[in-house]
Amino acid sequence: MNKLYRLYLPFLLVFSMSGCSSIHTSLSPDKIQSELRTTVEAPVNLTEGDSPFCIVAKPEVEPAPQRKIVRIPEPYAAKLYFLLDQTVFTAESELESDKVYQEILKRNPHEVIISGHTDTSASNEYNDDLSQRRSEKVKQDLIERGMSKDAITTSSEGEYRLLVRTSDDTVEVLNRRVEITLR
Repeated sequence: MNKLYRLYLPFLLVFSMSGCSSIHTSLSPDKIQSELRTTVEAPVNLTEGDSPFCIVAKPEVEPAPQRKIVRIPEPYAAKLYFLLDQTVFTAESELESDKVYQEILKRNPHEVIISGHTDTSASNEYNDDLSQRRSEKVKQDLIERGMSKDAITTSSEGEYRLLVRTSDDTVEVLNRRVEITLR
């Protein structure tokens, strides 16, 4: 048995090293093929060193369909500040409010959330009512500029979510605000 391996081993090595080149010579394009063979088989274009038996067909890949890119608008939030114990903007917020309202209308959001806040200078009940009036003032401003009232939600936070932590009965302009968020 050992002799058989020694006898066949050189032939196997030569055959495996020659690859498909020996097959190619038997079907060389120089050989004449019968007319029947050319009509039955698909035409094969051979180049130097190629063989129809060694060609690996590459599957044709269809290009992926072009997908439409949807751009999600950047989130938008704004704060407007009020005078003490009033629903009137500070001078800076009065100027800023027009820009904020224009930006909101330009974005045409599905939902506008307005939450009113106060400082701690009055009672909790009074501050809840004042923060609601501030929210309603901003809502009314947006409606007057063309925003749908169905898209606007208001809330009153009173003095419960302070921007600047203060003790009771403290006046702080940064806490007297409305926060506007778009969705």
